[in-house]
Amino acid sequence: GGLAVTWQARLAQGMPGVRRYFERYPFACLEQKTSKSIGLRDVALWKTVVEQMPSYLDEDGLADYFPPYAGSPARGSDTLTSYLLAVTDEAAKIDPAYAIPADLRERIERGLIAFVEGRIRREFWSPQRDAPVRRIAALEALSRTGKVTRSMLETFDVDPNGLPTSALVDWYATLTRLPALARPGAIERA
Repeated sequence: GGLAVTWQARLAQGMPGVRRYFERYPFACLEQKTSKSIGLRDVALWKTVVEQMPSYLDEDGLADYFPPYAGSPARGSDTLTSYLLAVTDEAAKIDPAYAIPADLRERIERGLIAFVEGRIRREFWSPQRDAPVRRIAALEALSRTGKVTRSMLETFDVDPNGLPTSALVDWYATLTRLPALARPGAIERA
């Protein structure tokens, strides 16, 4: 018996199984292609995702998992759109090549802003009411580029006691990125 403990500078370098998993990953929706390109740190793959991304956006600027058909109703996902902004922001901190080009990012941000402000409504099945959690995720993604305004923070009430941990983390991150917009005590109450 015994226990051997080792340290390494980067977790991914020591996880060849995870790398093989992503290399063989057979799925191809927008979220999966994005995650695969970032997970493998494959800039060439990411560039093909960016080239295709406009075809995944609905008329409101929200991303869909698969390209919408011409004439189909706007069904882009605010959740997917928030994820795309957040994950690419984090990836771009490691390698600027993962940033979404400004014109495309602005279109996506306009869609999320309209969702947060209530001008776009997306109803998806959920076992519980999740609109506030989705709006908070959108605010967190938008806060990364300073697109959140005080009026957006006031479009709905936040009850920290009723939020899952992920939403609390998103709410806290939003308020700490934008301290001038937070109401006095908002961070402490959350």
